[in-house]
Amino acid sequence: MAMPDNPTVIGTPRQRVDGKAKVTGAAIYAADVKTDGIANAYLIQSTLASGRVIEIDQSQAEKMPGVFAILTQRNAPKLQPLPEELSANGLPGESRLPFQDDRVYYQGQHLGVVIAETFEQARDAAASVRVRYQPGELRTDLEGFAQQAIEPRLALGRIKLQDKRGDVDWVWANMPQDRLVDAVYSTPIENHNPIEPGAALAIWEDQDHLTLHVSTRGVDLTQRVLAAAFGLLIQNVRVICPFIGGHFGSKGFSWSYFIVAAAAARLINRPVRLVLTRSQMFDSMGQRARTVQSFGLAADETGKLAALKHSTLTHSSMVYQYTEPAGALTRLLYACPNIQINHRLVQLNYTTPCPMRAPGEAPGIFALESAMDELAIKLNLDPLELRLRNHADKDDSEQKPWSSKHLKECYDHGASKFGWSSRNPHPASARDKDGRLVGWGMATAIYPARQEPAAARITLANDGSVVVQSATHEAGTGTYTAMTQFVSENLGVPMEQVRFELGDTQFPHAPVNGGSFLTASVAPAVTAACNNLRDKLISLALDGPAAPFTGVARGDLVLADGRISTQKKSLPPMALADVLSKTNNQQLVAEGEAGPGDAYQKFAFYSFGAVFVEVRVDPDFGEVRVARVVGVYDVGKIINPMLARSQLLGGITFGIGMALMEGTIPDIPTGRIVNSNLSEYHVPVSTDVPPEFTIEFLDIPDPNMADSGARGLGEIGIVGTPAAVANAIYHATGKRIRDLPITPDKLVGV
Repeated sequence: MAMPDNPTVIGTPRQRVDGKAKVTGAAIYAADVKTDGIANAYLIQSTLASGRVIEIDQSQAEKMPGVFAILTQRNAPKLQPLPEELSANGLPGESRLPFQDDRVYYQGQHLGVVIAETFEQARDAAASVRVRYQPGELRTDLEGFAQQAIEPRLALGRIKLQDKRGDVDWVWANMPQDRLVDAVYSTPIENHNPIEPGAALAIWEDQDHLTLHVSTRGVDLTQRVLAAAFGLLIQNVRVICPFIGGHFGSKGFSWSYFIVAAAAARLINRPVRLVLTRSQMFDSMGQRARTVQSFGLAADETGKLAALKHSTLTHSSMVYQYTEPAGALTRLLYACPNIQINHRLVQLNYTTPCPMRAPGEAPGIFALESAMDELAIKLNLDPLELRLRNHADKDDSEQKPWSSKHLKECYDHGASKFGWSSRNPHPASARDKDGRLVGWGMATAIYPARQEPAAARITLANDGSVVVQSATHEAGTGTYTAMTQFVSENLGVPMEQVRFELGDTQFPHAPVNGGSFLTASVAPAVTAACNNLRDKLISLALDGPAAPFTGVARGDLVLADGRISTQKKSLPPMALADVLSKTNNQQLVAEGEAGPGDAYQKFAFYSFGAVFVEVRVDPDFGEVRVARVVGVYDVGKIINPMLARSQLLGGITFGIGMALMEGTIPDIPTGRIVNSNLSEYHVPVSTDVPPEFTIEFLDIPDPNMADSGARGLGEIGIVGTPAAVANAIYHATGKRIRDLPITPDKLVGV
């Protein structure tokens, strides 16, 4: 059967199909769900970072208006330990289940929950609960406990954390000092701050059947966590999440709050809603761990890298060992024969860290690209020229060819757009008309391109409508729209006839929405389902006594514009709905699955980019403004240029925030987070977006990626941007800041 003659859906800009629902308030988020008899819950949290709970005095709270019950260790259900595949060290999330013992490991730890008629009643009652503690040893200083660091083997269950090739020490001992960079770069704790906080509504049909409406980017994962913890059959747990109000990494793992909501609902035998406050987002849903990265680069007389060493000191909680893999891509971004990668992990009395957008890559490439800038200055080379001389023609860490790589084109196109060739190499050599120092910087961007197993189901009804279902997620990235485009393209029906449904464990399985692999994973499954449905539809049209196209060769049929027609025009076209009606079918259903193939064993799959930045620095007050950004990216085929640009605009802006603003500040003597709010935890707003913002894509399909040749692009915008900003600030001021964020106090008087 032939495909449509001129497919025009994939690769064209299309408005979000869910846009109207979002801007009109019709989109339903977890906290919006309504049902009869909802009670509201509010957490009781530890005010101590280390120790044991001696007593929880809830006597006053029990007497307060509207209070139904208080759930603590005293009356909590016995939960089952999570299985190895959900809790092994190195995988993100909290394996320690709530209310199972009296130990306290970080400030804000969940000690109980008040369940009341209204949110306000639950909150006020929780504030009246008094907890008595026995303090324990407090561990909050990363460098202070560095001697007790361990060297974990893997992050996320798959990323190698310790690596070595060649002889770095020999090179270091024999290289002249003027060709060495030896520096320490650091990034702070950072917290996810999506607009929608964590939220859950738990509903028990009976003691063995649970429905949870929850803000999650992993409905299947959340279902497995709940089934394991409560000892339920997996099919007796339904998790629903059609919309997510942003996540940045926070909503994909096992967190205490939604388990607490389920336990509370079971205790009082009515639905319970638990919504986190903004402050609770800082201690209840993970964070990016602080990193201290010792970095060394050595180059030969031609500017080729001779040795590279990257050692990361980072932290996790006292109950888990997730490691921020800052050196993961250092081993392969540039050609270098001698490389040493090391990660050390210190367990501290902070909440468990987890992946935050571009986990490992964002802080790690900041260090690498800053060090490359420093090396270029030492060698008296243009920073772009240094990168070109050290371009990696293959993945040296795995000795694999790239699946597709056009980084040099990104460099060339970006430099031309930015005007890089006119850059004065001398720092502090340019000012604008207002006297602000002007600087230009650049950096390389890289991000892994992965595919995970996924499935989809498609239903064609006899009214011509098409419904496609997959347990995937919409976090604002455009999943509804992109998948609708794939259906339209592959089935030859207008987008208006297609409805894509997601976020429900009753749909075919899909992976967690993370790692920028959603489109590359779910789209092939949707395509497979479309192909299977098309085959069934063609068989109906050709075979059987009522078949309207009997005698036509299968290869002569075309699906386009919601109709079946013949290429030879031998018969009039027929609407798909009419094919079903004529063959006495109410609907036609097909399923499809997809997963990574053999190509992942043969090739190294990565996306690449180059980002160029201009900054203006006030020499008196140290204020930095990003005036101009040019980013050019090689991310395979672009499915929807409008969505793609939106993702990169958001990602680069996120990177600007990482460079200049974001930082969670712990109080070392207590372990308390000082700035757990959006007043003092600064993120970029509209006035921080550069007035000149150029984002372009090479749009070259990756021939080894499934179906469309598209690779993930959600997170690559963050990678490289902080370094490009930091390098531009150095060029503007002559002052090298290696500790993020680069706040005005670090630049006053430059």
